[in-house]
Amino acid sequence: MVITQAAVDAEVDAARRERFPRGARLTLDDLTLAGREHVLDELRSHEPVTWMPELGGWLVTSRDAAREVLSPTAPMTVEVEQNMVRNSLGSMMLTNDGDAHHAQRQPFEAPFRNRDIEVRYGERISALAHRLIDGLDDEALAGEPFDLGARFASPFAVLMAGELLGLSLHDTERIDGFYRDFANAMEYSGDPEPMIRADRARAELTTLLLSELEAARRQPSHSITSHVANDSSHGLSDDELAAQLRVILFGAIETIQASVMNTLYLLARHPEQEAAAMADRGLLGGAQEEARRLIPPVSFIERWTASAVTIAGVEVPEREFVGVSVLAANRDPAHFDDPLRFDITRSNASRSLSFSFGTHACLGLNLARAQTSGAIAALWNRLGRLRVVESVEPAGFAFRKPQLMRVAGEGSR
Repeated sequence: MVITQAAVDAEVDAARRERFPRGARLTLDDLTLAGREHVLDELRSHEPVTWMPELGGWLVTSRDAAREVLSPTAPMTVEVEQNMVRNSLGSMMLTNDGDAHHAQRQPFEAPFRNRDIEVRYGERISALAHRLIDGLDDEALAGEPFDLGARFASPFAVLMAGELLGLSLHDTERIDGFYRDFANAMEYSGDPEPMIRADRARAELTTLLLSELEAARRQPSHSITSHVANDSSHGLSDDELAAQLRVILFGAIETIQASVMNTLYLLARHPEQEAAAMADRGLLGGAQEEARRLIPPVSFIERWTASAVTIAGVEVPEREFVGVSVLAANRDPAHFDDPLRFDITRSNASRSLSFSFGTHACLGLNLARAQTSGAIAALWNRLGRLRVVESVEPAGFAFRKPQLMRVAGEGSR
């Protein structure tokens, strides 16, 4: 049952502002803009669970407290009217709990959970990456700058998602545009226009996905979509299946784009580690884990209290909003030595919360790792080291990556 977030009266708000002065001064820009990460680091040291009036709820910045919030046993819920993910992407596995969540996630779980995913899909990942590199113009192949996001990371993420799911997503710009609209609607700006665009994008994408389900029944294949479309035992309607595909695609597209770009961005800023990873591709796994720790593609997670709960010593009443800053939790010095340092050999980088934790942990984490390594290896094999010619620092409230990153290949090895 979807609940409504509790309203906090002026007296309670004033008392909380007095108790949590640092949180009271925090702005959404502190959670969004590049160069403001130190504000979250200072907050975590003094108020790891704080009241943030501009967010309209509580903010968690320590890793231990974040794990408490995301734990399967925590009295937390996502079934709330104010859930920005629900409002943008609709009702699906990420916005439901309990039996509904299990029923929606279970049909898709086995193919993504398989740990030999790199063996099963490695050749297809590499082939697509090389095909996209072949499609670059002669100037880019000769070492002229090109837009890494638009020319490679975005179409790679969209086309790979379509190939693995068995969906015809050849109009990559249109699909990527849908997901930009979804992501933009998950901001706490108060502007209704992004939600209007997300509603339009959701309707168009749903129509496309419903037609894909019908096609999968006419011509069954070994794809994930064909499997769920032709299996009536899960009891999900086509609208429900389309809703799950929407969110799976969101993770597959947004996370992969960001992982590829963020990893290459940080490696370019640390040339000695970049050279080590280019010489020993086995280090790519550690490089991408460390990049996701420092620049999490999904940098903010929403929850609400289903009942009153104490989080890291702070009492939070029922039906109140609790936001987890993945960006801050991943920089917690209690868990990561010298946390601001980029280190591709860090032994516990994979213990970040970049794939979330608990019931709603990322379904495709193993595939994301394989795709990120495969894409970067292909770029290096064909273009050599990628020199960053122009970029903006990674930023974003809910999703974090460089909005512009132009690179130039320095020649194949």
